[in-house]
Amino acid sequence: MAMKNEDLFKAELNVLQAATEDVADKRFAGNELMPRYKLLAKSYRKLLMITKKVFHISDIQGRILQRRQSEIQNLLDNANQGFLTFGQDLKVDRQYSAECDRIFGRKIASFCITELLGSKEDTLHGTLEKVFSSPKESQHLELQKVPARVRIGHKDIQVECKLISQPEDTENSVVMMILTDITERLRAEEQIHFLSYHDKLTSLHNRAYIEAVLPAMEKQAVLPLSVIMVDMNGLKLANDVFGHQQGDLLLTLLARALQKSCRKSDIVARWGGDEFVILLPNTNKQSCLKVCERIRSACNETVDGTIPLSAALGTATKETGAPHLAELLSVAESVMYSDKLLKSKEVRRNIVANLESMLTGRCFENEGHTERVQEMLLQFAAFLETDSVSGTPIKLLTKLAKLHDIGKVAIPAEILGSPRALSGSDWEVMKSHSEIGYRLAFSLGETALAEIMLAVHERWDGLGYPCGLKGEQIPFIARMFSVVDVYDVITHSRPYKGAMDKGAALAEIVAGSGTQFDPEIVRSFQDFMGGK
Repeated sequence: MAMKNEDLFKAELNVLQAATEDVADKRFAGNELMPRYKLLAKSYRKLLMITKKVFHISDIQGRILQRRQSEIQNLLDNANQGFLTFGQDLKVDRQYSAECDRIFGRKIASFCITELLGSKEDTLHGTLEKVFSSPKESQHLELQKVPARVRIGHKDIQVECKLISQPEDTENSVVMMILTDITERLRAEEQIHFLSYHDKLTSLHNRAYIEAVLPAMEKQAVLPLSVIMVDMNGLKLANDVFGHQQGDLLLTLLARALQKSCRKSDIVARWGGDEFVILLPNTNKQSCLKVCERIRSACNETVDGTIPLSAALGTATKETGAPHLAELLSVAESVMYSDKLLKSKEVRRNIVANLESMLTGRCFENEGHTERVQEMLLQFAAFLETDSVSGTPIKLLTKLAKLHDIGKVAIPAEILGSPRALSGSDWEVMKSHSEIGYRLAFSLGETALAEIMLAVHERWDGLGYPCGLKGEQIPFIARMFSVVDVYDVITHSRPYKGAMDKGAALAEIVAGSGTQFDPEIVRSFQDFMGGK
């Protein structure tokens, strides 16, 4: 703690006080030296006051200097840069910021700078020695030979050097070295560069990369050049039914299948959306077709997706002449769309079969439910013989029986198989299967079927779901189907409820007449069942 001025000048103040008292003492009034003594005391007082002011000013300046020094040190410590100096002996004489400790992981005073920088070669040591041994006018040129970047541990460090003259020794300079940790910056730059030419989801090359390598792919050295255009089947359906996360998974699985089927020298890229492109340099038509076969096999072997993995493929090959990549891509794309059109029905069949298999394995419904509903629905439709039914294709009724609950494939198994009544939130999840089934049928091109599937859980009184349709707003086929479906469900055991006999089940249907079911259809169903 600094001394106060009063404490610092206590002895001098005591002397001044004694002199003042002597001057005032009448005993010394006649002393011939008194005038000179008075003058001396007065001068001493003045000198003491000036000295106190000087000390006060010095204290203020000291505090200001200390504060500024602290501010500068704080700036240096937070500049994320290491500052150090070394002289002709190449030993660090001082570090100026805390960043040096972080970069080197220790105190560095008196250590040789070349050892700290991890240089195992004599080149850096020789370069720095030459800096100090060279004439002043060429020292800066020698300093520029110091590496601009070094590796210290796992850190990439940028190095900048400056010659600094010392006020007390103008003949000799020191080198200030400024060290900047650029590890994170380099990683970010690498990531940006990677994302510039790669697809974030699949990590394959992207369209920008294909455009960048275009000049290299249009040289004679790559001939014969083959191109494969790939369009994944069922992506929209997967997104609509299972969500974009499952759609992304399918894209990733296809990317792996494509990479697995190609050489390392081939270029596999995501062209956009559900399309991919493969460039096969030095590959003739036969070899290109073999790659396509490998792709199909790899897709067939992939079982991790929610729908079967498949893709439409189109190829084009340039054996001789100028290899114009844009033309090859256009030809391959045209062939790919033709392939997609030809196999569209087969693809839809495979997807539906796979979803039906999933439904059977996950929905815990009584075995044979679909077959029984299909048989009874066709029989009941034939029994009704109304205009609302007679114009309905049997295929539509068959598909409705098979796919009416297909949306349940996207409902969690713990909800589908719950042995207890569902909670409010779980019931909301369960009800979503109608809309999911609608989107699925719509994605498969079954527009009429989709509209009926959406309405099979509506009620005559308007309290059904998902749209709250009422009475004849509900499609007739959906009203008819709901009676048949409910009858089959309640006459067979479920995880949370036992089966009813046929009489009790029919009474349950009649009880729902005018509320859950169309009264006219219920009466017809009674007549239909009475005749069985």
